[in-house]
Amino acid sequence: MPGARAELVIDYYNRRIKVMDFTGLFEEISGTLEALAEAEEMGKIIVYTPPEKGHEPKNCGYAEEGTIRGYYAGKDCHIFSSYPKNSRGISFHKEKEDQVIKNCLRKSRGAEKILQKSGDSRKKGSWIKQYEKIRLPEEYTLRPAVQADASTMATLYSQGFQFYPTPLHMESYLLKTMDSNVLYFLVEKQGEIVSLASAEMDSETGSAEITDCLTVPSERGKGLIKELITALEKELSYRNFLSSYTLCRASSPGINAAFASQGYAYTGRLVNNCRIERGFEDMNIWCKRLK
Repeated sequence: MPGARAELVIDYYNRRIKVMDFTGLFEEISGTLEALAEAEEMGKIIVYTPPEKGHEPKNCGYAEEGTIRGYYAGKDCHIFSSYPKNSRGISFHKEKEDQVIKNCLRKSRGAEKILQKSGDSRKKGSWIKQYEKIRLPEEYTLRPAVQADASTMATLYSQGFQFYPTPLHMESYLLKTMDSNVLYFLVEKQGEIVSLASAEMDSETGSAEITDCLTVPSERGKGLIKELITALEKELSYRNFLSSYTLCRASSPGINAAFASQGYAYTGRLVNNCRIERGFEDMNIWCKRLK
């Protein structure tokens, strides 16, 4: 790559290449990325870029799929994608996923005005104020996870996700990430873990991804994930993180509604982005400024 450099993540599980940063002209990198994708049989190339560099992947034929607000120490990140395998770029459930977003926004305060103003909610998104707070019943407790919880957490994740982009079913992985940059919170009912969520913290950018949300089937619909999101946000804010975001399954009404009700803005959709269960799934982007 003469005159240009790129920081890459080659993700074999999700069959994609992520360009987390690049220097020099993107057009000097583009051909190498295409050759690498073909050689490694990758179906998607994703580029994360600040606003001032967004025109470079666009000029090389990449399409903007969404934005993570405040990702770069308060500055937005624009996400561009290219699909070496054309079929990977086709969203097979777009109508259903669009309806999920419309329902989420309709239930939130001011949603109708926001939709009319934005015109195309898939691209522009909106800030939605938190309108609902759910308190945990007496028999539930919320706390940070500790290493002694890792074995039970791994079991719950393996039961909840048959396939997942990260190896949450491995106790060793949970222990390793607990000791590095991932903050795990959980809800217990009478001493048994019934709900989980985490925040992957990037201290360099001041942003964190809230992810790995899971509630056991018998406890769903009780607002546990909302409480975990709130707890994670408070801890992130205490640690001086500027923003949080999530990439959640576009076809799942519950998890999208949870983030919408907590004041997150919908800012785009990543098509066939992650391998979950038996195939690739579209992921919605939701963002929130913490400071």
